[in-house]
Amino acid sequence: MKTIQSAVLLFGILITSLGLSFGQTNLRFTGVNATLENAIQLHWASTNHELYAIQCANAFNTNADGSTAWNTLYDQYPSQGTNTFIGDFGNYNVIPAIPHPKYMPMRFYRIVDEGADNDTTDNPSITIISPTNGSVLTGQITVLVTATCTNLPIVTTALYVDGQEMNRSDDGSNYLINTCEWWNGSHTLFAVATARSALSGPSGVYPVYTSHRVSSYVPVTFSNLISQVAFSQQFFQPSLGQTQEVTATFAANCNWTLQIQDENSNVVRNATGSGSSMVFNWDGTGDGETNIPDGVYYYYISASTNGQASQIVGGSSGGSGGSSPPTPSTASSSSSELWAVAPDSENVVPLAIYPPGSDTNGLTIFRASPSEIETLTSPSTSESLPTGNASPAYSGSSGQSTLAPSRPPTNPTKNSLGDIGVAFFAHLATNTCSVPLNGYPLPGNGGKVQIENSYGNVTFYPIPEAGYCANDFQNTMRGKSWWGPNSFNLSGSSIHVNDLRSASLGGNEIFGNVNVGFFIDHGSYGTSADVNPDANGSLMTYMASDNPSDASAPWLRLSEFGLGGNLRFMGILACNPLCDPNFNSMLNAGSLPIKSNLHLLCSASTFTACGDVGGLWAYNMTGGFFRPAQTVVQAWFNAGRTQYAALNSTNWTYGTITFRVAGQDNCFSDTLKNYQSSTSGNIINQDQQVYP
Repeated sequence: MKTIQSAVLLFGILITSLGLSFGQTNLRFTGVNATLENAIQLHWASTNHELYAIQCANAFNTNADGSTAWNTLYDQYPSQGTNTFIGDFGNYNVIPAIPHPKYMPMRFYRIVDEGADNDTTDNPSITIISPTNGSVLTGQITVLVTATCTNLPIVTTALYVDGQEMNRSDDGSNYLINTCEWWNGSHTLFAVATARSALSGPSGVYPVYTSHRVSSYVPVTFSNLISQVAFSQQFFQPSLGQTQEVTATFAANCNWTLQIQDENSNVVRNATGSGSSMVFNWDGTGDGETNIPDGVYYYYISASTNGQASQIVGGSSGGSGGSSPPTPSTASSSSSELWAVAPDSENVVPLAIYPPGSDTNGLTIFRASPSEIETLTSPSTSESLPTGNASPAYSGSSGQSTLAPSRPPTNPTKNSLGDIGVAFFAHLATNTCSVPLNGYPLPGNGGKVQIENSYGNVTFYPIPEAGYCANDFQNTMRGKSWWGPNSFNLSGSSIHVNDLRSASLGGNEIFGNVNVGFFIDHGSYGTSADVNPDANGSLMTYMASDNPSDASAPWLRLSEFGLGGNLRFMGILACNPLCDPNFNSMLNAGSLPIKSNLHLLCSASTFTACGDVGGLWAYNMTGGFFRPAQTVVQAWFNAGRTQYAALNSTNWTYGTITFRVAGQDNCFSDTLKNYQSSTSGNIINQDQQVYP
């Protein structure tokens, strides 16, 4: 443990000077520490209503030009007042993932001020109702959060434990956490409210006014017989040779049982043992090494005290220990890396100095050969229980059971369940496009399509929520192992219209390489015929690129959208892709992009608003241990209903929102995992009004 803390203190000091070198005198680190599981907590002097990006860098990773390669741990993180803190537990949602610091302790940090809320007067209120200050908590608990805002009525919440964001709440107020997945001892809860004036998407809504507020800190104590339940893999893929190491620490010597259960609570694997800790390496098979299907599996741990003395063997508790490291050589003919030893300490840590020449704060610097480094960093084979890893004051029941995982980032799935594709155009600057050409050889009306009864230019306003909506869809699907080798998440700066276009029209058809797709953009409907290839003279609907490289030809006809290949389910969140009468015109002309492979196309027949429809759709489709997965169709409709319920408290003047799903008539009961093996070829549609 001291090893990590020594390294962290060095990083904190260096980053303070780095922040000052950028002239951001308000971004002053005030503290840095390591938790008992070697996560890093950063504290800095902050300003009310500011939003921050928390970034990290590894000392040995640089960009091609030699500059430091910074990676974002958190973005748009709101100030907690004049002092703010965050926990670095890694970020497994970005690509490539940023591992937990215990796997990569060589980190620098910096804070970037991203500016203030655009509404600093209409402040939301947010309170953690329960638990209350000083509560002693055991097992699975519900944290109750309440938040309101008078003039910005669309309010969402998030819960943090020790600065780590938890999984979403079903209703925005009740958050379920399993305290057995943390160490016994003191913890800090707080919640964040985000209040918005409206949902972006329809023309004219922008700007959306936003304000944040962080609740008071709620100090609590976790006290469990079973604690520190942890997993070695976020995505457990035995197909790649991985095993899932399941570990736990007990507050006393215990007899323990581990049952691995499928999503229907059937036990597929059993393990037993005794001691002050548990370690079990699961290879993905059932009892007797039987083959079991890929899918969702949970880990049910039971323990009861046996009266024997506590002793941890094998270093499974995660703390440091063992014998003192040998004195390092100060010179070596095969030296390769700089290392450091802190004054009055026996702990050797990797050294990172940035910028070059920065103060090393009295650390003794030496070079070590690869063999010396291996000796210095080799884990011990036996160690005593580190102070604080289990609470010696625990006086609860002599037995306990717990179901895991529920704490991010670990997901409960075995192997990847499929590929997903996400793409969006957020139109971050208001832009204007000429209407698309109609494909006629004669130049009537300038050869243009009439868009919504006009041949004039079309103006697109920003959709600031598009990135969050796309990322939450990705993160929710990825958290349930929908992230195979062909998966992607691309914004408008990374994609072109031709990437989305069908291969038969010379496009790259990127969605044809995945199983589930989600796309966000503005949408428009034509009110005159379009005879371009695949439009077949129908009344077409259109989407527009915001990539500057597409400025001369920004439009993508729905008929051109490449939805072939492996794609089964597609969501398009835009205004009017399947609107009447255009939908019927395209259906009759055979110009809908629904071919024999595509089961369902989920979209809308009216205008839409963005919000977090994508994340909610994924959440509904994937389900959970106590929450059955919904059909793809019902998940889409419910996502709209849930998101747009917030509009009931606004002065929304844009009218009714209707979601429409079109697809093969034998596929409307499909779920992500249970779907028709072949499609009928008969396209029908279902509609549901999702607002009001």
